Amino acid sequence: MSEEAVEEKKKGGGKGLIIILLVILILMMVGIGVLVYMLMSKDSGSDSAADETEVHGSAEHGDGHGDEHADEDSHAKEYSPKFKQFEAPAPGSPPAYFTMEKFVVNFNGDGQAKFLAVDLKFLSYYPQIVGDAGEMEHLRPILKNDIQRLLRNQHFNELNTPDGPDKLREEILKTARAILEKHNIYPDLLEDVYMTRFVMQ
Repeated sequence: MSEEAVEEKKKGGGKGLIIILLVILILMMVGIGVLVYMLMSKDSGSDSAADETEVHGSAEHGDGHGDEHADEDSHAKEYSPKFKQFEAPAPGSPPAYFTMEKFVVNFNGDGQAKFLAVDLKFLSYYPQIVGDAGEMEHLRPILKNDIQRLLRNQHFNELNTPDGPDKLREEILKTARAILEKHNIYPDLLEDVYMTRFVMQ
């Protein structure tokens, strides 16, 4: 074999090697691009799903309305996963109540009264919240402390109006919900509070 033939063979082999390397490089770039695209679309999908859940939970917070598509007899609520999740009550299930001990406190009676006595029952359709071994039972000392402080800060003139007791109920419910939220419990699972006794004397 002549030197020219050997030289020609080397040149041809070099070009083939360069072409193979270029093809491999292009395939790697395409693969990396596809991988990056898949990762980014997966992240944005999970972010939007989380945002939808968060918005849904926060939209429900404070308005007391359930999901539009939920059964009318259902008191189940959907809320953000940042809160503790509880098994939803069965449709048509009756409410459960959490009873607080009698509150008797000195308050600002403005010379008309010295004591304010209140009995409370909290309503929820989630027995995990208000049941005998529910979340509120574990929080009873905190609830008692904060509600007593709220009652002591009341004024006779404000309570001695037609809507005075109802405003106090709203404040008590707001206080209890704030305690639940602080302990990672969705506050609107606590539906309402009722005063079974309200006496100023």
